Amino acid sequence: MKTISIFLVILFVALQSFGQNPSLSKEDYLQKSKSQKKTGWILLGGGTTIAVVGAIIFDESDDWSSSDAGGFMMLGGVAAGLASIPFFISSAKNANKAASISFNYQKAYFPQQNTFAVKQQPAITLRIPL
Repeated sequence: MKTISIFLVILFVALQSFGQNPSLSKEDYLQKSKSQKKTGWILLGGGTTIAVVGAIIFDESDDWSSSDAGGFMMLGGVAAGLASIPFFISSAKNANKAASISFNYQKAYFPQQNTFAVKQQPAITLRIPL
């Protein structure tokens, strides 16, 4: 029983370590933000265009069949416009994450023959906005 429980603990730890996601770099967050913003603008522009065309068709139609088509186009355009909102929100979040990760150099003091020598050491800075 003891060996089975130890084996299960090791198995669960190993599975957890393989299930972790790699951390993204600043360029990855910027690229992700750019593609999400582009998708948001495409959805917003396309949805607005489809809604306006649907409203024109709905307004100028005399029969029920084209009136229904115009109404569905308006509804689809509004839905596409509303679907763009989460893309803009996640784009802003990813841009903030990219801005908070930066590479810079910091001073490091090393003892050297009865004095301290100052050397520049590369560092990753993570800024947490409050």
